[in-house]
Amino acid sequence: MTKISQNGLEAGLLEVQTERLRLRAPNEGDAADLTRLLDDWNVAKWLARVPHPYQLADAYAFIEYSRAKESSEYDRNFIVVLGSELIGGVGLTGETAGVLELGYWIAREHWGCGYATEAAAGLIGYAETTPGCARLEANYQKDNLASARVLRKLGFRVCGEKSIFSLARNRDVSSTCVFLDLKH
Repeated sequence: MTKISQNGLEAGLLEVQTERLRLRAPNEGDAADLTRLLDDWNVAKWLARVPHPYQLADAYAFIEYSRAKESSEYDRNFIVVLGSELIGGVGLTGETAGVLELGYWIAREHWGCGYATEAAAGLIGYAETTPGCARLEANYQKDNLASARVLRKLGFRVCGEKSIFSLARNRDVSSTCVFLDLKH
C-alpha cells in the first residue's frame, strides 16, 4: 500500500511511504551518500543522466535541481530510504501531466531485494493522484535485464526501441521504451 503525504514543515515537499520504504525529497545531508552510491560503475552504467565518476559536486547539483522542481507536480525526484539508510532514488520527469517518464536506481548492495519494484510502484501510486497524468513511460538499456523485469512486474509494455545518450558511458546506448497507461 502506498501512502502519500504532504510534509507540513515546508510547502511542496511530498513523502511517499510504501511497505518498507520512504520516498522523500533529497537534501544537502544526502550528498555524501549519493556520491558514494552513484560513483559505483555497476550502478552508473545503467543510468542515462548520471556521470561517472560521480563527484560530490554532482550530488549537490542534483539536490539543487530537485529543490528547484519541488513545486512541480510533473517533475519530482525522491530519495529512497530504508529505515534511516539512503539506498536509491526514483523520479518522474515531464513538461506536462499527460505523459511522465519514470526513472529509478538502487545501490548495488541492495539489489535483488525488490526495492526497485517497490519504490517504482510507490511513484506509480503518486502519479495516479497527479491530475491529468494518463501515462508513464520508461526506458532501460537493452542489456539491463533486471530493470526489464522490474518494469514488466509493474505492468509496463514495450512500445519500441531508441538510442539514448548515457553520461556515464559517454555514448549512445540502445534502449527499450516501455509504457504504462494509468487508471483514474
